[in-house]
Amino acid sequence: MLPPPLLLQEAVPLGFNGGFNGGLGAVDEAPLTSSNGKMHYQTLASFNAKWEDASPMMQQFLEVKQQYPGVVLLYRMGDFYETFLEDAVLCARLLEITLTGRDAGKLGKIPMAGIPIKAVETYLPRLLKQGLQVAICEQMEDPAVAKGLVKRQVVRVLSPGTLTEGHSVAADKPNYLAAAYVPAKASQRALPQACALAFCDVSTGAFYTAVLSYEALLAELVRIAPTELLIEGAWQAATISGLPPTLQPACAPLAEALRQQHVAFRPLEPERFEPERSHSTLLQLLGVHSLDGYGLQGLPAAQACCGAVAQYLAYSFVEALPQLRGITLYSVGDHVSLTASARRHLELLETAKDGQVEGSLLWVLNHTQSPMGSRLLREWVGAPIHCISTLRQRHNAVEALMQEPVAHQQLRALLAQVYDLERLANKVANANANPRDLTALAAGLERLPALRQTLAPSLPAAPHLLQLEGPHWAEAGQALALIRQALLSEPSVGLKEGGVFKASYHPQLGPLRTLLQEQTQWLEAYELQEREACGLRTLKVGHTPALGYYLELSKGMAAQAPPHFIRKQSLSNAERFTTEALRTHEQAVQQADHQLVELEYQLFLQLRAQLQAFAPALRHVAQSVAQVDVLQALAHASALHGYTKPELVENSLELTLVEARHPVVEKRLGMGYFVPNSCQLLGCTPPSSAQGTTQGKLPSLAQETTAPQIQIITGPNMAGKSTYMRQVALCVLLAHMGCFVPAKRARLGVIDALYTRIGAVDDLHAGQSTFMVEMTETAHILNSATPRSLVLLDEVGRGTSTYDGVAIAWSVLEHLAEQVGARTLFATHYHELNVLPLAYPQQVQNVRMVVSETATGQLAFLHKVEAGAAQKSYGVQVATMAGLPPRVVQAAQHRLNAMEKLADGQLLARKAKLSGRSEGDPQLQLFNLG
Repeated sequence: MLPPPLLLQEAVPLGFNGGFNGGLGAVDEAPLTSSNGKMHYQTLASFNAKWEDASPMMQQFLEVKQQYPGVVLLYRMGDFYETFLEDAVLCARLLEITLTGRDAGKLGKIPMAGIPIKAVETYLPRLLKQGLQVAICEQMEDPAVAKGLVKRQVVRVLSPGTLTEGHSVAADKPNYLAAAYVPAKASQRALPQACALAFCDVSTGAFYTAVLSYEALLAELVRIAPTELLIEGAWQAATISGLPPTLQPACAPLAEALRQQHVAFRPLEPERFEPERSHSTLLQLLGVHSLDGYGLQGLPAAQACCGAVAQYLAYSFVEALPQLRGITLYSVGDHVSLTASARRHLELLETAKDGQVEGSLLWVLNHTQSPMGSRLLREWVGAPIHCISTLRQRHNAVEALMQEPVAHQQLRALLAQVYDLERLANKVANANANPRDLTALAAGLERLPALRQTLAPSLPAAPHLLQLEGPHWAEAGQALALIRQALLSEPSVGLKEGGVFKASYHPQLGPLRTLLQEQTQWLEAYELQEREACGLRTLKVGHTPALGYYLELSKGMAAQAPPHFIRKQSLSNAERFTTEALRTHEQAVQQADHQLVELEYQLFLQLRAQLQAFAPALRHVAQSVAQVDVLQALAHASALHGYTKPELVENSLELTLVEARHPVVEKRLGMGYFVPNSCQLLGCTPPSSAQGTTQGKLPSLAQETTAPQIQIITGPNMAGKSTYMRQVALCVLLAHMGCFVPAKRARLGVIDALYTRIGAVDDLHAGQSTFMVEMTETAHILNSATPRSLVLLDEVGRGTSTYDGVAIAWSVLEHLAEQVGARTLFATHYHELNVLPLAYPQQVQNVRMVVSETATGQLAFLHKVEAGAAQKSYGVQVATMAGLPPRVVQAAQHRLNAMEKLADGQLLARKAKLSGRSEGDPQLQLFNLG
């Protein structure tokens, strides 16, 4: 995404600043030139234009523009939305439209560019995708009757996070507007609940907030992926002399972290985060008289974020605030903790390489049939839970659906016909649904009885999650009856086009429609009457919106027109006339048409107001149907790919997967081609400090298996170490979403967090090398993981020298074994670590990837995991396969042989000392071998 040019950010400090900075590219700080090809302009920017020098029309424009600095202003002029000055230059470049000029009085010629009103839906998304705000300034009176300048007013400010419909809002994912609050010392980790986050989706009415730590805030922003993020700003002097100050992030560390994670943000004035200023706006937004019921007392940071969201919505929705369905205060502790790097490494919602859904876990699972189901599935995949009772209910529901395959297929067909009930219900709540929206809502509601009947066989096994009954459903039925009683099956889209209601809905509708329907018959009869009376065979009756009804004669017959014909229009080959009878008829038709349209418009407003009372019930119904859709999608994926119901064990640190597979790789390869592998781990709780032992920890729970806590995985590159680690993680997460898992058997104790450290990435922009990033992520894992966590570490220590790397990797494993106790998979090429099971025989196990090597040195990767330690990494063979010159390969092999002989002798001495070690530090003895 390209950032806006600096001139849009260097705005007059009034209202909201329009700068949108996602850290996705360098800001163009070059000032506007004074010419564009052969076109020369005397004034280029609104912030340095003198109001008194402008023409009257430009004075009106500048008055509006100053209220919306940094915002692209689409200024209605007839059939076009015009842009001027810096907006015109920007739009001409981004939209690839013609940049022209307009005389503006003493200001001289100024830049101008316009787009047709009919094409605005095509151009708007292109501006919004750049992160820009766009203000729509409409004509508030008819230019034909206006005296002087037509009154104009901004009716809506569009931005990426405030869209409610149209091509810019994806149907299968939420469109979150978020606000984040971070105290001045953003990185102080001593305050675990110092930060806050609030986010809403205007299209569905959802509104959430949480207080959380700084690290958790960054992880949540990656999870929810807001389209637009509001952060506190601070005024700074412009980087170009002569320009006004600009809003920049008040918290530089937060802004830098957001840029690193590619989260686009928009700074707001500090006062927008003051709860006192936003209290009344929040009440209006939520339609309540008090905020006491939302649990925000004593949470000023959460109040600040919710208030910033509310004020931004009030700024964006000029005419009427949208209605949100209350504030949900949640805790990140309700979900399995996933860091931003874990989400990226495991590719839950999109691939790490190109950000595509295909190739992610969501791609495997998304067999939903409705947009609202797809959005909820995305939420479940992005936020796995660890509430064992809820997870068992989900597993039981998935199992119940899988046991009724015929009913399941019928259910899928019905769900495909319910449309997006959630967003349609929200339109009803906000009184902005059009007639087609209501008929779509009714069509979806009509499928509910069939849905309930189809689910009936599955209800005994999962009565709660698959239950579609209750008072809300009765209210939804009343709303359906009201719509079907009122509207035609295919009404017009527009509110002032007529053709919306059934004739039986109101006593005046029938007569007015009859009068309009009879007009065609009257015109046909009148045309025949005049043709026979005057003997004019070419005479015909026509109509145009501008001219109305007319009688047309060819040029050759026009001279024979009778006296009662009144000339109306001359064409090159015909003459058009009217008559008093035709005028009288036309007036009657116009009057009836106007009465009918106005009647239907008023009736529709009344109907929409009536339906608003049913909005809470409709939202509840939509959420229930979305949940059923997600459960059936998980059941469909589980049946399609042969997944197994996991066994969740209370108060257990066990992780047992028998013949597990990687769900994404398996889907790409096809069933039967993936080589499954088993995994057994058992977390441990650290011994009390009074024990004072370094012999390893003992499990606090009865050890049901002899599984280790840590697996050290060795083997060559491309043998499947990372795939093995990821498939274990994904199987565990699938179970925590409520899905079955790709394994022959799965027995799990729930986890509280999943941490990964995989791959090497530089962050040079932040001054961090690959090794620094690696150590920072590893430090976070060691400081945060608990015995109930699952940890994946790949090649820890590889970013520095061999001795440094081995020392760090060894100490990390020691800390995990002695102090943390988390279930851990540790992939490495440091074969020196294979002696650790001697130090921790119950907790650490060596496993290796099976590789077959021929007599000629050719490798075959079998992708199988077995107990034991790899004796070599086959790096030279892999280099040969990659195409390194033979001379280089031969020299590398010669040097490798010499170094291995030396290392073998040292390793034997180390093993001997470790196996007979004292109660002291074994690593200290190891690294001080002479």
